[in-house]
Amino acid sequence: MKILSIISLIVVFSLSLFTVMSNMSTVLQHVNGQDLEENTGEKLYVLLFEQNKIGNIDNSTKIVSAIVGNNLIKIEEELLEEISLTPSQQLKEQMSEIIRNGTSGLSCNASLTSEDGENVGIDCISSGKYIIWHIYPK
Repeated sequence: MKILSIISLIVVFSLSLFTVMSNMSTVLQHVNGQDLEENTGEKLYVLLFEQNKIGNIDNSTKIVSAIVGNNLIKIEEELLEEISLTPSQQLKEQMSEIIRNGTSGLSCNASLTSEDGENVGIDCISSGKYIIWHIYPK
């Protein structure tokens, strides 16, 4: 039950982050004079790094880092770099499978060991045009 509450909180936090990021992006596009045509079928990818704590709101709520974008190749590169700066071929293949599962709407539920020897878990959450990879310490 507690896990469902945590996942719900993460999804709500992530969706709030999308709203803020969308508003900031729109403002920046207006400032730069860029065309604001939106591709409604475009996916939005999010890497949510629970282990990269930026600060605390209170004892049970923390601020974590995230990467948000539309370029799946860049998202995969950033996720791989977060786990290891010098990844093995096996780790690259595992990461590709995790990305593929997330974009296919499948569960990831993966466990990896970072370059520093830290065990991390990765879960995938897919909802409409949003795909989230939640990376957390195990």
